[in-house]
Amino acid sequence: MFKRIIIIAAAAASVACGSSNDSSGSTAGPSNPAVAKVTVTPPTLALVAGATAQLTATALDASGTALTGRTLTWSTSDATKATVTNGLVTGVAAGTATITVTSEGITGTAAVTVTAVPDRDFAITGVNFTQGVQDSTGSIPIVLGGNAMVANIMLSGAPASTTSMQVVLRLYNSGGALVRTDTAVTQSALGAAPDYAAPSVQVLVPASAIQSGLRWQVVRDPRGVVPDNDASNDVFPRTGTTALSTVAVPALNVRFVPIVIAANSNSTPPLTSGQLTAYLRATRSLHPLGAINAHVGEAFTTSANFGTAPRGGDASFWTKLISELDVARIADPTESTSNWYGVVAPPDSFNYAIYGGFSYIPTSGSDVGPDTRTSASVEINWFSEPSQARDDVAHELAHTFGRSHAPCGPAGAPLDASYPVPGGLLDYVGFDVYSWANGLATSAVAIPTTTGDVMGYCFPDWESVYTYKAVMAFRQPVVLASRVPPAAAVTSGRTRVLLIRGTIELGKSITVSPVFAMDARAALPSRDGEYRVDGLDAAGRTLFSYSLTPAVIDHAPNTRHFALAVPVSADVESQVDRVRVVGPEGEADAPRAVASQRFGASVNGSAGAARTASVPARVSVARVAGGQLVSASCVDAGARGVIAIDASTGTVVGVSDDASVRVMMASGRQLTMLCSDGVLTRRGTIPVP
Repeated sequence: MFKRIIIIAAAAASVACGSSNDSSGSTAGPSNPAVAKVTVTPPTLALVAGATAQLTATALDASGTALTGRTLTWSTSDATKATVTNGLVTGVAAGTATITVTSEGITGTAAVTVTAVPDRDFAITGVNFTQGVQDSTGSIPIVLGGNAMVANIMLSGAPASTTSMQVVLRLYNSGGALVRTDTAVTQSALGAAPDYAAPSVQVLVPASAIQSGLRWQVVRDPRGVVPDNDASNDVFPRTGTTALSTVAVPALNVRFVPIVIAANSNSTPPLTSGQLTAYLRATRSLHPLGAINAHVGEAFTTSANFGTAPRGGDASFWTKLISELDVARIADPTESTSNWYGVVAPPDSFNYAIYGGFSYIPTSGSDVGPDTRTSASVEINWFSEPSQARDDVAHELAHTFGRSHAPCGPAGAPLDASYPVPGGLLDYVGFDVYSWANGLATSAVAIPTTTGDVMGYCFPDWESVYTYKAVMAFRQPVVLASRVPPAAAVTSGRTRVLLIRGTIELGKSITVSPVFAMDARAALPSRDGEYRVDGLDAAGRTLFSYSLTPAVIDHAPNTRHFALAVPVSADVESQVDRVRVVGPEGEADAPRAVASQRFGASVNGSAGAARTASVPARVSVARVAGGQLVSASCVDAGARGVIAIDASTGTVVGVSDDASVRVMMASGRQLTMLCSDGVLTRRGTIPVP
C-alpha cells in the first residue's frame, strides 16, 4: 500500500515538471523534445528598397516534427540594408543582409538582397466619383440615398508599367474617424497620360455607405510592395482628406397603373410589384434620384382605341390616355402629387407601336399641378429590343422633369434646341454603376460618347451630363418649392373643385371637355399665359377667371392640354352656367346639354338641386379575360360625360366624354358615378352585380 502511494506521487511530480517545461520552453523531456532545427521560409528574399515582405519561421525536433509554443527571436546582420520585426522584413538600402531566427540556441537564416529603387514613379493623378453620369472634373455631387457610387481612380507610370498594385480608398466621417476602407488592384497598364474615361482602377461603394459629411483619400500601394522614388504623390489629394460632395433630392413617388384598353379586347398588362425593379432599372441607372417609392395601383380603363392591327399606338391613342389618366391623378385622395405611370399591353393582334409612350412636359413653374406628372408607355418585354421599355420609363419620367427630346435618331418635337452635342450624343463618358452594384456586372462598364442621350431615339442610350444636371436642378427641393404658385394654388387638403380640362390644336381650335364638380386638391395655373378660363352664371356675370399656359405633350408639337381644379364654394358651384376657354384660336364652351335637358332644370329651375340628386344609372357586367368588365351609363338625356370611381378607395377607374363608361371591377364593389351635363354634376353610388 505504501509503495503504491509513492508511485502515484512520483507520477504527479513528473506531470508537474513537464507542465513547467511546456510553459518556459527551457527544459526538454520525453513529452517536450528539444529544438533541433529552425527553418525560415522563404530562405532567400529579394526586395526593392522601401518594400516589405513577410518571413515565417518553424522550430523542429530531431524527427522533423514542428514544435509549438517556442520562443523565436529575430535579428538582422545589417540594419542599414534590411530590418526585421516579427518576421516582417523591410528593405532599407541596396546591399545584402542575413535574417537570423533563434530558438533555444538553435538558429535558422534567410538571405535578403535589397536593390535600389528603380528610376520610376507611380502617381495618383485624379479620382472621379460617379453614380453613372459625371463630367471630367467631377463637379456633379453624389445623390444621397440613391445609386451606389464608383471611384474611378487614375494612376500614371513613368516609365510605363504593367505591374499590378493595390489602391485603397479610405472614407472618414465628419469627425475624422475612419469608417470604411476599400481595396482594389490595378488591371490596366499605367502610362504617362491617364484618362478619366479609362480609369486605372475602380472602387465600388454601396449606397448604404454614402452619407453626408464624408471625407476621402486614396492611397497607392500602402504596404510598399511596389515602391517608387517619390512617395509624396502616392496619396490623393496630396494635402490630406477632402469632403465628398453630396446632395439630397426629394423622394420620387411613382404609381404604376395597369391600363385596360376596353376598345381592344380589354388588353391589360400583368403588372406586379415584383416587376417594378425591371421597370425602374434604367431610371435608377441614369437619373440623379434618391429614394424611389414605387407601387402598383388600381387598374384604370381608358376609352382610347389602340388602333387597327397590326400597327397601333398613334398620337391620338396616347394623348387621350394620358388626359384621362391625369384626371385620375388629380382626383386621387392620397396620391395626387405622385407621378402616375400608365403601363399599356398592346393587344395580341398588334406587332408594331408607332409610339412607345407619351408624357406631359411641365412648363416652368407648373410642376405641381395637372398636366405635369402623368405618363404612359408600353410594357416591358414587348419590344424586340429588351432594354427599350425600361429606357422608355426613364425617358418619359424625364419629360415630367421638364426635359424635351435630344436630337438623336427619329426624335420628334419638342426638340431641345440647347442640346450641346450634335446628333444628340453624350457629352461625357458614362459608367454603368447600377449593374455592378446589383451583381449584373463585375465592373462599372464605360459608356462611350458615341452613345445617344436617353432623351433621344438612338439605341443603346445613356444619359448626358447636360440632361443629368438639368434633371437634378429641376428636382432640387428649393427649386420645387419655388415652383409652387405664390397664391397657394395647390392646397394641402381636399376641397370642392370644378375640374376643367380640354385640348388646344394650335392655330386651329379649342375643345373643352365636360366639367365635373368633385372633391380633390385644388390646382390652378402657376403662371399667366395667353389663354383664359372663365366661369359665368346664367346672366353672363363672371364667377371666376384664370389665365393659363397649356401643357406641352411629348410627340404632339401642335397639341396642348389644359386642366384646372378650381376651388368653388357651394354657392358658386350652383350658379355656374357656362365654362369657356378663350385664346388665339377663339373661344369654346364646355359641351352643355340643351336647356331642357340640363341637370336641375326641372327642379324649379334651380341648378343647385343637381349637387345632391341621385344618379340614375344602368349597369351591366361581362366576364372577360382577367376579370369582370362593367359597363355603366348615366340615363339622364343631358349627360355629356362620366367619371367612375371605386367607392371603397376613392380612385378614379374610368373617364369618358360621353354618357357611358367601361371599367374593370369585381362583383360586390361599389361604383361611384359622376355624371356631368357639361357643367353641372350629379353623383351617386351603385353596387356592381
